[in-house]
Amino acid sequence: MRTVLIVDDEDGVIYCIEQTLAELNYRLITTTSPHRALQILKSDASIDLLITDLFMPAMDGVVLLDRCRRLRPGLRVVLTTGAASDQQMRRWRARGELVVSKPWLDKEFLDEGNQALMPAT
Repeated sequence: MRTVLIVDDEDGVIYCIEQTLAELNYRLITTTSPHRALQILKSDASIDLLITDLFMPAMDGVVLLDRCRRLRPGLRVVLTTGAASDQQMRRWRARGELVVSKPWLDKEFLDEGNQALMPAT
């Protein structure tokens, strides 16, 4: 069973992501705290995917991503954002990151999540 860690500062967004992923039978771990997400990542080796918001007040998603990748260099990630410009989105995607704009279509979100979990070739 795949394990997904979801981090967003808004409970409503976490709920929407949970509903979107419900049919896939993933084990979902959620938190509104990026600091708690780091603790979870350190203690739970079963996490296959991190889904995180890019812009959060307690800790920016960019900082969280950097710290998570230092802990787990091969960690697969899907970034979510409702505030990034088109230029920022292109820059993230050019880095090879998977990014989903809020609001998203469920199919788009599922496609990005599935792509993130595909074995690297």
